[in-house]
Amino acid sequence: MYTRYADDLAFSGGRDFERSAARFQVQVIRTALEEGFDVNARKTRFMRQAVRQQLCGVVLNSRPNTRRDAYDRLKAILHNCAKQGPHTQNRAGLTDLRAHLLGRIEWVANLNPKRGVRLRTSFAKIIWDGP
Repeated sequence: MYTRYADDLAFSGGRDFERSAARFQVQVIRTALEEGFDVNARKTRFMRQAVRQQLCGVVLNSRPNTRRDAYDRLKAILHNCAKQGPHTQNRAGLTDLRAHLLGRIEWVANLNPKRGVRLRTSFAKIIWDGP
């Protein structure tokens, strides 16, 4: 299977594909160069089933998902916003922290609806009126 996002290419397949992946990689690089594209060899890698397969910030192993640490950080920010007030969590000085958090929640929810429900529940506990 082939997936493309912006300038990232991802190819996946079973054991037969894995056996010929090195030759396949050479062909892909040759074709890209012939078509006038640059290939960043430092960003080219094989991700086998036993390791975290990640592309464009999305973990792809069994199903699309967010990284656990990113989810946990967002969950902690929402918890702290509810307990201490949202102003305590706006360390980057965002002009609209509320919209920013909603956007991050929706991104997670698109990948993992169950996590999205939990994050929306936490978000609903935040009191936005105040300092």
